[in-house]
Amino acid sequence: MKSLVIAARTGFSEIRAHKTRSILSFLAIAVGAVVFINAFSAICATYERLKKQKDVSGMARLKISQNNSRLFSSPDAEYTPPPAFTYEDVLLLKRKMPGLYMVSPEARDWHDVLEYNGRRVNTNLLGVAPDWIKRDFVYTLRGRFLNWHDMENKLRVCVLIKKAPLPPGNSFEKSMFKKWNYAAAFDTLVSHNDLLGKPVKIEGVNFTVIGILEELPASKRPEVMMGYSNSKDIQILAPVTTLTHFEFINARNSLDVSIDTGSEQTFEESLKLIKNFLKIRFGDEDSFIIENQMELIRERTEKSVKNSLMTISLGMLAFIAGGIGIMNVTLATVFARTKEIGVRRAIGANRGDIMLQFIVEAVLLGLIGGVLGSGIGYIWNGPVRVIFGMGGGAIEPWIPLVSVLIAAFTSFAFAIYPAWVAANLKPADALRAE
Repeated sequence: MKSLVIAARTGFSEIRAHKTRSILSFLAIAVGAVVFINAFSAICATYERLKKQKDVSGMARLKISQNNSRLFSSPDAEYTPPPAFTYEDVLLLKRKMPGLYMVSPEARDWHDVLEYNGRRVNTNLLGVAPDWIKRDFVYTLRGRFLNWHDMENKLRVCVLIKKAPLPPGNSFEKSMFKKWNYAAAFDTLVSHNDLLGKPVKIEGVNFTVIGILEELPASKRPEVMMGYSNSKDIQILAPVTTLTHFEFINARNSLDVSIDTGSEQTFEESLKLIKNFLKIRFGDEDSFIIENQMELIRERTEKSVKNSLMTISLGMLAFIAGGIGIMNVTLATVFARTKEIGVRRAIGANRGDIMLQFIVEAVLLGLIGGVLGSGIGYIWNGPVRVIFGMGGGAIEPWIPLVSVLIAAFTSFAFAIYPAWVAANLKPADALRAE
């Protein structure tokens, strides 16, 4: 232990005596630590998003939509309209498979006119059912949501969506959003007026606002899978039966149906039963596309992890480059301090003491570089990314610790050879060195 303390004291003295050389040595290690922390924080963020995704959107998800590629038959054949998935089909599916956690029919109607208190704004409608609230719900609710009584009686009620403020971003993104934000007038109307419980007109039809969905801030809002119930272009929710009855939606149009089977373990079996239902009900299951969210999540996760592993490999290369630099510096130090080595050997130091001295000095360089790189990596993945609107990365406490340990181990591994060279110098030859 005493030898280790002496070696550490000597190492710090050498680092202070050769500041420029030492700084260049541990900067190379610091680069590796920064890349390593950035990569691992990206992997942690991926799995954190996946966890939130599972809580909000579920994993056992699929979506049924009309197969648009089959809308037209061959030019030589008579045109046959494709089958439509209607609300009655939704109810039948719920009766056939009562164990499904969510069966959410959806139909969109674009470019409607909302009137309130003499003001007219453009808006978009989404016809839904009460099950819509079970998944992809990234809002706080004031008032109430749609219920089955509204659906069965085709009541003229609606829920408005109030958008959250934009997250921090650069001026270009803000200018583009301002240029292409067609919902700006609607967002302003909802933000500056309390419409809960108020009567409004949509395309001249009277509706009552029974609820306001206030979108969570970007910092608290979990990601919603694209292609599913993502309502970023929708401002008003209403019963799909009401919109069909009042001809906002053509009764012959096919509904998109988002389904959550409720369990990943029963997902494949439920998928088979749903395909069988489509085949029996419509005679051809290929008339509809079934999007599998589990596959989409797996693909995104694998792609993200693959990219992060590539970044980690770059970080390891940076560590190795830093280790080679430390080995080179340590070798140069050995040859510059040959006479000192000879004196120490002459007064009783053994080979182990000499090796320990140079290894400890190299490890100290690695530790300082690792700590410096961990600090830079933490600042970069936290405050800096937030300032630039890139979103802060998730940094677990163990990530900087592992980074420092890798830096120290790399320095140790690359210092063994120079230390071995120093330990094997003959005392007499070392004392004669100039």
